[in-house]
Amino acid sequence: MFPRGSIPVTSFGDDRAVNATAEMVAIVATSVLAVVVIGLVIKLCMRERITWPLFVLVGGTVTAFQEPLFDHLYGLWFYTAGQTTAFQTYGVHVPVWLPIIYISYYGGLTIFFTRLFSRGIPQKNIVKFFLMSVALAATAEIFYINICNLYGYQDHQAFVVWTYPVWVAFVNGVPPFLAAIALARLVPIARGWAQLGLMFVVPIAFAADSFGTGFIYLSIRHGAWENGPNMGLVHVAALLTAALTFATVLTAAKMADLKTPRPINPPRPSVADQPNHVHA
Repeated sequence: MFPRGSIPVTSFGDDRAVNATAEMVAIVATSVLAVVVIGLVIKLCMRERITWPLFVLVGGTVTAFQEPLFDHLYGLWFYTAGQTTAFQTYGVHVPVWLPIIYISYYGGLTIFFTRLFSRGIPQKNIVKFFLMSVALAATAEIFYINICNLYGYQDHQAFVVWTYPVWVAFVNGVPPFLAAIALARLVPIARGWAQLGLMFVVPIAFAADSFGTGFIYLSIRHGAWENGPNMGLVHVAALLTAALTFATVLTAAKMADLKTPRPINPPRPSVADQPNHVHA
C-alpha cells in the first residue's frame, strides 16, 4: 500500500548540490526571455485582433507537466540539494525555471512557426527550420547542463558529447515544430469556443514525439537486462528515434500541404462590407 497522496513511481539519480548563483542566473535569464515573449504575443494579439496565440502560449506552458515523465524515462535528473522546486511528480523535482522556459520554447516558438507555415513554405525549408529548432533545444540544454550545472542525463546514455546525449535534441526539437504544422491548419477553422482546443495541440505533440517515436529506445533502455541494457542496441535505437522524428515532421508537413499558403487570421471587413455603409 502506498501512503495517501503518493504515486507508485520513483526516480533515482546521482544527486548533487545546486549552485545558488547558477540557479538564479537560469531563473533570471528564462524569466526575462519569457516576459519578452509574452509581451510580443500580447502585442501581436492586439495588433491583429486575434486570440489563438494566447491559447497556444498557455498550452506550451502547461506542457511542462509532462517533463517529469520524460525525465523519468530518458534518465534526466534535476539536482535537488538546494533546488528551488516548482513541483514534484514521477519522483522528479522540477525546478522553478523549467516551466518558465516552456513559455518561450514550447509556447512562443510554436506561435512563430505557426505563422511562418501559414504563409506557405517549401519542403527544403522545412528541414532547415526543423534543424534550427533542434539547435535551439541543444543550446538550451548545454547551457543548463554544463554552464549552470543544474541537471544531467544519467545511466546508459547514447552519443554523449560534453555530458549531453546530442541525439536527444532531435526529440526535444519536434514538439513546437509538429504542433505548429497542425496549428497552421487548425487555427483557420477554429472559431469561438473551439479555440480552447488549441491549448492541447502542443502537449499532444510533445507526448506523440517523446513517447511515440522513442518507444523502441525506451523499451530497450528500460528492459529487464541483467547488467544494464546492451549499449549497442541503445545507440541503434537512439539513431532510429532521431530518424523517426525527421520522418514524423516531414510526413506531417506533406500531409498538411505546407507549400500552399492559408491565412490563419480572419480577413478584416472593409468599409464597403459594413451593413450601414452607403455607397456614393
